[in-house]
Amino acid sequence: MSNWIVYGLRRGILTTRYPQRSGTMPAGYRGAVAALNAPLEEQRAGVAACLSGALQEGSPAARVDALRCYQCGECARRAPTAFAISPAFEVARLRQRAAPFGRSVHVRHVDAGSDGSEEQELQAIFNPFYDANRLGIFLTATPRHADILIVTGVVTHPMVEPLRRAYDAMPHPKSVIALGTSACSGGISSDSPDVAGPVDAIVPVDVYIPGTPPTPLSILHGLAVALGRAVPAGEAMP
Repeated sequence: MSNWIVYGLRRGILTTRYPQRSGTMPAGYRGAVAALNAPLEEQRAGVAACLSGALQEGSPAARVDALRCYQCGECARRAPTAFAISPAFEVARLRQRAAPFGRSVHVRHVDAGSDGSEEQELQAIFNPFYDANRLGIFLTATPRHADILIVTGVVTHPMVEPLRRAYDAMPHPKSVIALGTSACSGGISSDSPDVAGPVDAIVPVDVYIPGTPPTPLSILHGLAVALGRAVPAGEAMP
C-alpha cells in the first residue's frame, strides 16, 4: 500500500482540469471540418467524397453541415486546398437552453440504435481522468431522477416508444442531448426505412454533439453547454 501512495505522490494529479482550463487534443486528432476559400472546381472532389452529404459547394467556401459530418477527414485528403481538419473538439451546438439547473445534475442515457462507439466515450467521462462527478454530473438508472437525457444512435423503430416514455418520465426542467452524428442528423442512415430518424424527430433536442464518436472532452463541453457553463460552437440554432 505504501508503494502505491509514493507512486501516486510522484505522478501527481492526472485528472483533466477541463472545462475550468482549456483542453488540448493529441497530434493527428480529427476535429471539426473547416471550409477554406477555394474555387468550385477545387471543392468538388471533397464534396463528392463525403458519404453523409455534409458538404455543399459554395462561394467563397463550401458549406459544412456540422450535424451530418463524421469528421472522417476524407474531404481534406481529397481536396486539401478546399477543406481542412481542425483540432477543435468543442463542437456542441445549442438549439435551446432549458431552465437553469442546480450545481449537480443527473444524467440518463438511452441507446436508440448506436454502434456502441458513443457509449464507450460516454462511459469514459466518468473515469478518473475525466471525472465528470467533480463537475456535479452523475449517472442515474431511471429517467424519473434525470435532469438530462443523453441519446445515442439514430432512432430505430423499436426504440421510438421507449425513448418517448423516458423523455415523458423526466421531471421539469429537463434537457436532451443528441450524442453522435447519427443521433444529431441520422447521418448515412437518415434515408433508411429501418430507422425513424434522428433524435429530434422523436423528442425535442436542446444540444447536439456531432462526431463519430465525439471525444470525452467533446461530451463534457456539450454537457457544459446544456448547463449554461460553456459557449456553444457557432450561433444558437433557430
